[in-house]
Amino acid sequence: MAAPVAPTFCLTIPSGSWNLAALVGAIRTHHPDSPIVAVWCGDPHRRPVLDQKLGVRWADCSLPAPRGIGWGLLLAGLLPRTYEWCRTLAAVQRLLVDGVESVIVLRVGSVAVLGDCASLAGDLVTLAARLDGPLPNDGLAPDEADAQHAGFHSTALAAFGRNSHTAIEWLLEQLPSSSGPVAQCFDRVADLFPVRAADGVCVAGWKPVGEEGVALVDLDAVDADEPWHFTFDRPARTRLSADSGLAELVSTAMLQRCGEDSAPLLPGGILVDGAMRDLVIRSIREFVSGAGDLPPEPFGPANSEFVRWLGSSEAWSGAVSRYGLALRERRADLLTIFPKPHSTDAGRLREWLDTSWRLEDGRTVLISSGGESAAAIASVGVDPSGVNVLGYFDFDQSQGHIARRLAEALDRAGIPVVPLDHHRSQGSRRPVAIDTPREARYATNLVVVNADQFEFVVADHGATLLEGRRTIAYWFWELEDVPDRFRDAIDHVDEIWTGSQFIADAFARVTDKQVRCVPLPVSEPQPSGRDRASMGLPDHAYVFLTTFDQFSVPERKNPFGTIEAFTRAFADGEGPVLLIKTMNGAKGWRNHERLLLAASGRSDIVVWDEHLDR
Repeated sequence: MAAPVAPTFCLTIPSGSWNLAALVGAIRTHHPDSPIVAVWCGDPHRRPVLDQKLGVRWADCSLPAPRGIGWGLLLAGLLPRTYEWCRTLAAVQRLLVDGVESVIVLRVGSVAVLGDCASLAGDLVTLAARLDGPLPNDGLAPDEADAQHAGFHSTALAAFGRNSHTAIEWLLEQLPSSSGPVAQCFDRVADLFPVRAADGVCVAGWKPVGEEGVALVDLDAVDADEPWHFTFDRPARTRLSADSGLAELVSTAMLQRCGEDSAPLLPGGILVDGAMRDLVIRSIREFVSGAGDLPPEPFGPANSEFVRWLGSSEAWSGAVSRYGLALRERRADLLTIFPKPHSTDAGRLREWLDTSWRLEDGRTVLISSGGESAAAIASVGVDPSGVNVLGYFDFDQSQGHIARRLAEALDRAGIPVVPLDHHRSQGSRRPVAIDTPREARYATNLVVVNADQFEFVVADHGATLLEGRRTIAYWFWELEDVPDRFRDAIDHVDEIWTGSQFIADAFARVTDKQVRCVPLPVSEPQPSGRDRASMGLPDHAYVFLTTFDQFSVPERKNPFGTIEAFTRAFADGEGPVLLIKTMNGAKGWRNHERLLLAASGRSDIVVWDEHLDR
């Protein structure tokens, strides 16, 4: 009699940062002959490098997306666990078609292997039930409502055999347009298809540990940061403090949970959030039903078009961006405050999106409140005689001023220049807009966008501006150590210019590419004609000045430390004056109110918030 074929283990790797060594080591201990493959379910441009010593290979390279929908759109539209299973099942289907007998799927970060898992392998779908029977209604968790919400089967693990093709095809038909949790589809699979029950699985927090040996532990209900309790919204019926056996089991299993989840980010750092998912899944469902087209792919060269799609408005929407309307639908406060977003409340909703929303949780500036968007830059030639200068030309901020200075200096030196406006900024627009072209015509680029923002340049202009040209970056950085996250930006440039030798030395330590200190050109000063009285200052007082933008980080510019130092040094009315010059106080009103409060009570501290031209 032939020996049973060792099952293949398929590791679903969620978006985040994970170390597979402990989980792979446990699998090898109990299944030394089993192949192990992995499926990456995070940002496609952040796929990790597998440690060759682990003997794990990717199983999801060049996977065709189901139903003609791109994987990037599915990542941006589906709930994370739903996307993970959609991608993993596509890989499992290919493995089975290629002749693999049985595949055991384990979600990294959710499952630990403590024993022999061979009992899961078989011809059919194998699912692990969360429950053995009905739950009491005793006010403790979980109850029947929890089970209905979470699903009756674990979504952290499953197994598929050669007779599970029909079930997999049904799931791949349902999941790409599903707006609900994947658990609902798993429960339907159990109703529609032959399913085996998994033995030796402990779904921690849901049912008691059985008498038989535990081979797998589902840790989804264990809090990663506080692993001494389960993640229900009220006291749990099963407590680790009252079950030493379960506590030891969970403690051992937690050693294989090495890493953490993180939400996917679009190129440039836009968070894939609930509002974005609502928009994308709605478009996917319309596409599946034949009632609409798909949006642009959010990852890769079409990213800029996708971001413009988010920030654009539809004819009936009152000029509020589709993203802004989707955000409103998710928030009870906005539904109440802006009941008519398509008509009378459209202006006020746009104003809120442009001010208060920008300050919530570091919201990105890359999605506009309405339908306006900058035209894409077109490549019209590679003339070697001039320079394309990309920067914040239409914004009155320091880097915009630097870009204008550099372009002016090149022009005065007789070098042809094309100024190209980079629009991704929270800064204030110039009072008089600069009419910059949108055509790159020269073979050299000078990009005045800092390294931490360079992903935006690549996302917007990688295929048109950067490709086939020599790119020089003009960067600033305040510390002697350049962060690792800047390394990707360095990969996209050929040379680095800096405004000081200090910055040049910092970048030279992390790259072999040419780094030059190119001091800023200084133009002839133009006196403003303003005097102290126009700034609310006495004529003869000694004035201390601190200045910053409310869109900057208050803790870094530290006006509160300045206020504290001034008040400790001088009594009110002693003579000196502290002038705190700010801008964007109306848009950054939370930080500005904090500043006004700190300065209140002193007649010799002047807070002056105004946008001044150069």
